[in-house]
Amino acid sequence: MSSFRTRQAPSPTGYLHLGTTRTLLFTKLFAVINNGIYYLRLEDTDRARLNKVAAIGLVENLSMLGLSPDEGVNLDDKGAKDSYYGVSQTGNYGPYIQSERLDIYHNYAQKLINAKLAYWSYLTVEEKQELQEIKSATKKPIDYSKVCHQKYSQDQLYKSLQDGLNDPQKPALTYKLQRDNQAVCDDLLVGQTSFNLKLEEDFVIMKSDGYPSYHLAHLVDDYLMKTSLVIRGQEWYPSMPKHITMFKDCFESGVLDRKYVEWTRTNPSYLHLPFVLKETGTTKMSKRDGNVNMQDYLDKGYLPEAIINYLAFLGWNPGSEKEVYLERSDFENLDHGDRLAKLISNISKEFSIEKLSKSPARFNIEKLNWFNREYIKLMTDAEWYDRAKTYLAQIDTTDNTIQKALLLDKNRITTLSEFGSESVCVFGWVRPSEEDIKWRKISLEESLSNLKEITNWVLSERYFNTQQNESLSTNTLNWESIIKKWLMDNNKDVGSYLWPLRVSLSGKQKSPSPFELLSILSKDEVKNRISQIIPL
Repeated sequence: MSSFRTRQAPSPTGYLHLGTTRTLLFTKLFAVINNGIYYLRLEDTDRARLNKVAAIGLVENLSMLGLSPDEGVNLDDKGAKDSYYGVSQTGNYGPYIQSERLDIYHNYAQKLINAKLAYWSYLTVEEKQELQEIKSATKKPIDYSKVCHQKYSQDQLYKSLQDGLNDPQKPALTYKLQRDNQAVCDDLLVGQTSFNLKLEEDFVIMKSDGYPSYHLAHLVDDYLMKTSLVIRGQEWYPSMPKHITMFKDCFESGVLDRKYVEWTRTNPSYLHLPFVLKETGTTKMSKRDGNVNMQDYLDKGYLPEAIINYLAFLGWNPGSEKEVYLERSDFENLDHGDRLAKLISNISKEFSIEKLSKSPARFNIEKLNWFNREYIKLMTDAEWYDRAKTYLAQIDTTDNTIQKALLLDKNRITTLSEFGSESVCVFGWVRPSEEDIKWRKISLEESLSNLKEITNWVLSERYFNTQQNESLSTNTLNWESIIKKWLMDNNKDVGSYLWPLRVSLSGKQKSPSPFELLSILSKDEVKNRISQIIPL
């Protein structure tokens, strides 16, 4: 195992976002190709938006998708179970839940105060609003440090952390940017960019409630947990000069010890992934769209294998025609967890920074549907019947006829939630109306007459009689060739005979072919259904 370590730190404020899942997948892939560690933290310092249930939902979703971390917050029964969230923590750099690390953040915040890299801001809401109005008028950033140093004494600005947190005026600890400097930022995907810090503003690193902002928490955690690579969304790219500067200042001032980490520079490497856009390609996917909840996709019956395979292509191109990264033998020989591990391993063999796009990816539900259909086809019949139990609780999936019927679904449905949409006509037949049976080109009377004629012929056909009144072979070609030959030999119009036969056997206008239905239904069941429509 190498010293490479990468992480994600989602917030337990709601459901797992599709875009976040893509970022988590890429993070795991980078850990695999670098033979390193991918670990997970919980960023729960925003107490107003905290959702206790979201934490367990998050790690459960990651487990279902094969994205459980090597270290940190997970579902491992061997780990130390958190009494509040109900999740486990494993690894040597914990706690991995940020609200349990307050003493650590407070220690480093005090060091920043001692180094005069952070100061207390007592500005009121009204004063901040006034400064914003000045900013709008002058088009220049606000020098908060200058404003505060003019208004407050040194004792107020640099009082101890505890005194500041206990101050009834509720000041916020603010980082002092060295605004005369330039920040040269290297992003592994975007490349090198130079930022003029005169255009930046000081920012809060510790709120009055004693919880750190992301700016401080991620710096301390990535330092102490020896993070090699930070992968995050493009929305964080504008903050990169602040973070690069913080790391540099902290090492130069002695707040951080350079000997503790193995970085070649004074900060971990960064890679900012482009946005995932809506299908229109105009704006990024957001929670308002209602189609970004990963649990919803799992509930609808999208296979985790299809989701992972599809998400990999949102911003990555292997440079070949290959799209599906598992084979039928993987479904035959591997369980769910091992399949996902192999899928990620297979993708990792072709995954690299050079094959990542610098442009936003566009979400395409039809492409996800295509992946899901392809993976459904790879499932074994045994697993297919087992999955059906979840969606068709009242159906006996061990019954031979029902199993044959369920195979009709396998060839047609897009998601597992559609179980029964094709096969229900076998085990849940409802008598169709005569109007439904009517072929559009002829009268109802003629349609019913044709139905009677073809049914009597089918029931007398020796191929049916040789089945001894049992379900037929699933090979529909026999029935298709036999019936079409009879229609052609007798100069019959195909549609006017097959339409009423199919609707009568299925009970629906949209259904499998009559050949497929005859391959499943027994002779008695065929007779029973048709006789409820016309006398035989």
